[in-house]
Amino acid sequence: MSGYNLSDRKKEILLTAVGNYIDNALPITSGNVQSTVFTTLSSATLRNELNALEEMGFLKQLHTSGGRVPTSEGYKFYVDMLLKSSNFDSDVVDDIKGKFVSRSNFILDIVDSLAKNVSDVLKLPTFIEMHNYDSLTIRNINIIPLITGQALVLVQTDAGIINNTINLSSEVTEDNCKDASKFLSTNLGNKKIREILENMDYYNNLFKDQIKYFQEFFSFIAEILKLYSTNTAIKTHANVTDLLENNEYKDIDSAKKFLSLVKDEKEISKIITKIDDTSNNDIVYSIGEEGKDEYDDYSIIKANYSLKSGVVASIGVVGPKRLDYYRIASALKFITEEIAEIDKRD
Repeated sequence: MSGYNLSDRKKEILLTAVGNYIDNALPITSGNVQSTVFTTLSSATLRNELNALEEMGFLKQLHTSGGRVPTSEGYKFYVDMLLKSSNFDSDVVDDIKGKFVSRSNFILDIVDSLAKNVSDVLKLPTFIEMHNYDSLTIRNINIIPLITGQALVLVQTDAGIINNTINLSSEVTEDNCKDASKFLSTNLGNKKIREILENMDYYNNLFKDQIKYFQEFFSFIAEILKLYSTNTAIKTHANVTDLLENNEYKDIDSAKKFLSLVKDEKEISKIITKIDDTSNNDIVYSIGEEGKDEYDDYSIIKANYSLKSGVVASIGVVGPKRLDYYRIASALKFITEEIAEIDKRD
């Protein structure tokens, strides 16, 4: 059904019908379509057009009434048309801007913060998916002494700064930290995380003959780098209250099923794999196919970002098929532009 071989009138009717259903959850009838836009068309003409759209697989008849609801193909048509549009929901964009406060300049922390903001604004679960951390290049290492037995380790990469606090086995002075920073920066600077981790024997031998705290700092940094390089897991943000207030989950069994899904990163990952990422589109989506599997009741839409560091990041939204795709697309389009600007500045 790709290509949507529809007349302009059918396209407009379908867009209106799906949009109305998303807004009010009322079955699609010739009457409510007519009252919204097509006041000059007769009810009989609209009924014929809706019948044709049903035969083409964009709508389906409800057994409980004379109305119709969108099929997965109907939703896909609606989303495709939205993604071609350059319009934003300015209220959504303003809300996300208003909430955005990042206490980090590490681009991947910023992506996570933006995902949380999108979840808060849309009142829907969001997820972030990031990989290729090991393609990051270390620029500089700075160690700052804190209280006795602790120091702040700042690893500057081409995607921002990774920071963490180390508990030391012995006290170090400010001069000790400066010496360690210089030595570590000289030997690890301008190297990709992948390169360092693949040559750990070399670096362990290099550092073992140095002052004890040099080796201690290196071991700590190596553990941080290992953690980031293997971190391809998905992180989700979801507010349980928001989920329970969603009209699609008034049924307690449906709510439990969805809550279980969004809390399980492995299950979210299974849905993400349904998205066709082979296209060059910034925003991609998957809408469940009726009767295909346990995920056929869900939709997922995500934006992909290839950062200049080589890291690939995605922010996505997961929910029922009846979603306010206009607000979601607006949020993701804005985030795409925002991250591109931040990445450009770093």
